[in-house]
Amino acid sequence: MEEIQQAAEVQAAAEDQLIEGVAGVPNGKNKKNKGSNLRKQENLIGWIYIAPMVIGLVLFSLIPIILSIVSMFYRYDGSAQISDWVSVGGENFKKIFGGMHSKEYWDSFANTLLFAIQLPLGMIIGMFLALGMNRSMRGVQAFRIIYYIPCVMSVVAVTVVWKKLFAQNGIIDNMFHNSDAYVTNPEDQFLWLDSRVGIVITVTLLQIWKGVGYTALMFIAGLQSVSTDQLEAARIDGAGPWTILYKITLPALYPIIFYLLVTGLIGSLQMFNEVYVLTGGVGGYKTAVSFVYYCKEVVKNYGEASVAAWVLAVIIFIVTAIQMYVDKRKREAE
Repeated sequence: MEEIQQAAEVQAAAEDQLIEGVAGVPNGKNKKNKGSNLRKQENLIGWIYIAPMVIGLVLFSLIPIILSIVSMFYRYDGSAQISDWVSVGGENFKKIFGGMHSKEYWDSFANTLLFAIQLPLGMIIGMFLALGMNRSMRGVQAFRIIYYIPCVMSVVAVTVVWKKLFAQNGIIDNMFHNSDAYVTNPEDQFLWLDSRVGIVITVTLLQIWKGVGYTALMFIAGLQSVSTDQLEAARIDGAGPWTILYKITLPALYPIIFYLLVTGLIGSLQMFNEVYVLTGGVGGYKTAVSFVYYCKEVVKNYGEASVAAWVLAVIIFIVTAIQMYVDKRKREAE
């Protein structure tokens, strides 16, 4: 047995010497290099897979952000080459914060805050819809699908239909007024799409109708996590529906409410398509132009528009940071 073991050791040593002679490196180092090469190959394959996303991020996000920051100190109309940009220093900032476009700019911001009215209204409606559909009854799945359909429809297509409904002498318009009276007394018309109040109401109804299905679906998902044992115990103790809603349901839905508030407010401040399609650049320019609409359509100097856009970005960041801070303090208090 000892002779067989010695022969095996001699054979193993000979194989190691042969490998060292062919590869030129010790056998242990060869295995180490092989593992390192394998990791490099895996990393290379990984970079190849994500290369399209990285290239798209650089071309369509990073470079435009850098150009937007640089353009704040220049004046150009978008048609000139970068070499033709005219340096104006802080002139664009003066126009926004105290110049000729200052009033229109901050009026547009006030209009956008009015458009955000739909956020709490939509959340309240969505919550009660969720409470109604969060039960075992016949056809409840069909109702959930019906309410969610507007969420997957094109914003432009929906807004075009909404424009037809609220146009002068349109379906909604004629429900409240007699179209013949409009002909004889045009000053009595309520201009849904050419007045500040009318556009705010129209956009608010549009946003609620289109987004309430998503809000309800999110609340239904949150209601699934509410303990049925806890609800049953509250009913046995004599708690009414409103007490259960306030004491049990709403605290359980707090993460959903916080998420919808943050994302909904950001979306409201960035609203553009609805106002642009509804007004066609006519009513919105003088009445209820949104913040982003102002940056894109009203201001023809791209440098000034970049300043306006970055002011909006800072405002969104501050509002989101405040929401995050309040949420953190609430969680710590619990």
